[in-house]
Amino acid sequence: MPFLKDFIINQNTKIKLWEVNLGELDYSDLDEYDINLIKSRKNELAREQFLAVRKTLQLENPGYKIRYDVSGKPSINSDLNISISHSNFMAAIVFSDYSKTGIDIQLKESKILNIRNKFLNESEKLNNEHESEVNYLTMIWTAKESIYKALGIKGVSFSDDIIIKNISNNKGQGYYMSGKEKYKFDLTFFPIEDYILCYAQPNN
Repeated sequence: MPFLKDFIINQNTKIKLWEVNLGELDYSDLDEYDINLIKSRKNELAREQFLAVRKTLQLENPGYKIRYDVSGKPSINSDLNISISHSNFMAAIVFSDYSKTGIDIQLKESKILNIRNKFLNESEKLNNEHESEVNYLTMIWTAKESIYKALGIKGVSFSDDIIIKNISNNKGQGYYMSGKEKYKFDLTFFPIEDYILCYAQPNN
């Protein structure tokens, strides 16, 4: 079964996870807006990920449609807010009442070691003995991606503007600080096979 499971975060928030199987889905339920979008996807996996997100959305509510604003942030025809992520053969959507909510899923791969200096800040380098571990680095990356998606702001520096702290027992805190803008997020991590999923929720 390609639909894997729901993660119920609280009464306001739910995550749905889909496992991508190449060739399983088709374009039959897409509207003109989505057909135009999927044509821009360059490879088969990207198109399958796109279809998996739409199928997962239909499972939640067949009437939901995704639209994107000028910054690329998705929304649906509902009072709920959403965030979308996919990596390799996994796709995920979070539905939430929170106005700033974000999700990211990543396959754990050793190549993340080569780019760690692009997203780690000095405190994350110096204060964690696991800096060279793929698992830790993937958690930091998914945390920063989920916060970035929750913010919906262009030009965010992962290394300078977002700080991740206190990761323990699949929980953590994240902070966005740029000029006068400051936001705090609670982070929840879900290890799923060879993937890590992170959900960022605002802490007001």
